Amino acid sequence: MSLNKAVRMAREFHKRIGAPIASQPQLLGGAPKEAQFLAARLRNVEGLARKIAPYDPMVARLALAVEELAEWTEAYVSRDLVAAADAWADRAYVLMGDAVACGFPAEELFAEVHRSNLTKQFGVRTGLGKAYRGHQYEPPKIREILERYREPNPNR
Repeated sequence: MSLNKAVRMAREFHKRIGAPIASQPQLLGGAPKEAQFLAARLRNVEGLARKIAPYDPMVARLALAVEELAEWTEAYVSRDLVAAADAWADRAYVLMGDAVACGFPAEELFAEVHRSNLTKQFGVRTGLGKAYRGHQYEPPKIREILERYREPNPNR
């Protein structure tokens, strides 16, 4: 699956739930003061994680993810489209690295989550903008996908 296909899938979901879809590169609206406060908190979490990261590979990945999320938030605070796009790409790269580090079959997992998301109630979102899980919702079959990739273990 190409990255463009993954974006098309996300766009399809956004359209179904009424989430924002931009036709050209732009920054999201928002409250810069609150975003600045949250960016500072993210930097605090990043600093704590960096102290533990040398001893813990999961926390090292967490530090990377939080750093990029903080950069993305700071780009919005400063209204810097180029920095926001760079931080978005870095966030995507870190997520792909997480899949590599964990041996996740990224394409299959993404496709399965997309399938599941399309069973959510259309046009209805929670206060956070997440799609509402109506009566037709089907959870993603993550376990089944992972099991296909695990080596047989006679002790299980």
